[in-house]
Amino acid sequence: MMISLVGGGGKTTTMFYIGNFFANMGKRVVITTSTHIVKPEKFAEIKTAKELENLFSKDEPVVVGTDEGKKLSSLELSELENFTKYADIVLVEADGAKKLPIKIPREDNEPVIPVSTDVCIVCMGIDAVGEALSEKCFRYERALEFFGWDKDHILTPKDAALILTSKKAGLKGVGDRKTVFLINKADTENDMKKALEVKKYIEFYCKENNFENFKVSITSYKNYMEFSDFDFLKEGI
Repeated sequence: MMISLVGGGGKTTTMFYIGNFFANMGKRVVITTSTHIVKPEKFAEIKTAKELENLFSKDEPVVVGTDEGKKLSSLELSELENFTKYADIVLVEADGAKKLPIKIPREDNEPVIPVSTDVCIVCMGIDAVGEALSEKCFRYERALEFFGWDKDHILTPKDAALILTSKKAGLKGVGDRKTVFLINKADTENDMKKALEVKKYIEFYCKENNFENFKVSITSYKNYMEFSDFDFLKEGI
């Protein structure tokens, strides 16, 4: 199974959490990127998918990529597509957001979702809601074209859901793949209230667009409310 993570806040934390969960079950797990990720302390630099054969260790994921100093970058996408030949679970950070909690992708080459992807996780941080678009949204300037909002627009739960479920934004490149909408940083009672509002609007927009193969997950890694929808990830794969 290949899982690609896109959008804003929560991608890296969620990716490693899911990776460790499956690795602890004895699965061969690879964590990588189709763009760039911050370089962890432990990783392997490889050039071909076949090199994965000798890298797996017990009870932990293998992080691979091309060393670029502070970051790891993607292998050739043709090689990344072959990762599922050697691993049970491949997790791909397929987007970047400059540590901002929500994102509208560039028109041409974002996100970079590998063709072999089975499941997409579309992420946001709930700290985007109630704040100015220009402060919390990566590539906020595209919101004027798509949604008619200027840089000073204050994001509401409805707005966040609209971004996440738009085929020009959160669902860009996702197609009909199984999708998890992940709302992260629900750390306080007020955050949870906002997250539940976003969830309500996500469900509304998905129904309106006849998009049925999805799940909404709310997380707070600070408060030990980690990602838990593993049955949904595995279902039908």
